[in-house]
Amino acid sequence: MSDLVNRIEKRIKEKGTNFKRVEQELGLGNGTIKRWSTQSPRLDKLVPVAEYLQVSLDYLVFGSSVSETSTNGDRPDLEAEKERQGLTCDGLPLAEDEVDLVAMYRLLPPSHREEIFDLVYFKYKRHVEEKKESIYSTYFDGSEDEKSGPAGSREARDGTA
Repeated sequence: MSDLVNRIEKRIKEKGTNFKRVEQELGLGNGTIKRWSTQSPRLDKLVPVAEYLQVSLDYLVFGSSVSETSTNGDRPDLEAEKERQGLTCDGLPLAEDEVDLVAMYRLLPPSHREEIFDLVYFKYKRHVEEKKESIYSTYFDGSEDEKSGPAGSREARDGTA
């Protein structure tokens, strides 16, 4: 995110003003913009800054307009990152969607990476635990209409054990 703040600072200097004045005129708290070097800005705060500085959000976030670098509207940074990586896992090339995920992950700030990792780990762990310990799997074998647990067994239906 420090690139974002550097681009804002460059544009502020070009306009002959300073962070404090921009923050005051936009109703932002003192030091808000500089904090964006370590914290992700909220969109409702970033848009007015872009408008005030008369630049696009693409310029602030990516350093250039998408239309300047790409004719099909793709984010150039994402495509460049994917091409540069040539990723494999367990000796096999990653599928296109897997490469997209890794490229997007790498472009996130560290705090967002941690959040995404935690979410994926949670989903993975839940999936693994579900397969080996789920009470649901005791009663259902995967088909919706047939029970495989005690209540669905022949003995339970007949009243015998």
